[in-house]
Amino acid sequence: MARPVIHKTLQARMEAAREKSRCHYAKHKEDILQRWKNLHTCINKHDKEAEVLSKEISRAVKKALHEGDDEESEPDTDESSDDDEIDTLSSKLLAIKNTKDDMLKLIGADPCEFAKDELSKYVKSIPDDCKTKGDVSIIANLVAKIEKLLK
Repeated sequence: MARPVIHKTLQARMEAAREKSRCHYAKHKEDILQRWKNLHTCINKHDKEAEVLSKEISRAVKKALHEGDDEESEPDTDESSDDDEIDTLSSKLLAIKNTKDDMLKLIGADPCEFAKDELSKYVKSIPDDCKTKGDVSIIANLVAKIEKLLK
């Protein structure tokens, strides 16, 4: 047998739910507020760290791409970043950009098509009798080209 209905109208049920929520909040108010404060201070802290990192990266990219002047457009409020760090970061970003451009020239628009073409060259070099290996230098030369780009 089912339990008898305590609150027969929608309004009575809503009022009972509100009262239950009020009682729960009154019992656990300190814990709820503490969790809320911890959550929001953590989020604010991460937002500030992300903003500082974003500014550093944008300055480095501007410097690497020679879009910025010698003077910085925004005053730096945090004195922890040195010009040496920005130079190092900008040079690394420029090296990554150049490597990416070289890889795109080598690979082309579709990496899958590039891989299929190179593997088909190797497969075509395998003799019909299948007793010997194909020309492994095809793969070795390709690996050497890619390693040269990455260095």
